[in-house]
Amino acid sequence: MQGGVRIDDSGPRWTMWGEVDAAVQDRSEGDLARSVQRAEGPVTIDLTEVTFMDSGGLRLLYLSVLGGGEQPVLVGVPDRIRDLLEISGVISQFTLVD
Repeated sequence: MQGGVRIDDSGPRWTMWGEVDAAVQDRSEGDLARSVQRAEGPVTIDLTEVTFMDSGGLRLLYLSVLGGGEQPVLVGVPDRIRDLLEISGVISQFTLVD
């Protein structure tokens, strides 16, 4: 299964799905970085449909932190992704909601 990211700048809101890995990072990093630069407020990232995430996906999440200001909001974080955030030591950089 492949994965990807849809960007809705009206929020700003990112929706990630499937396997968010280095291939998704390669395809999406530039667009997400530009989205963060244009954001007026925290980025909300929906992870409800993410089935797998590696360091490439984690890098994409961390891009939302680099914008400064309010903490990014992660919605529907699967247990595996929550574990990855905890192990990586970055979970405190995000606000998690169900």
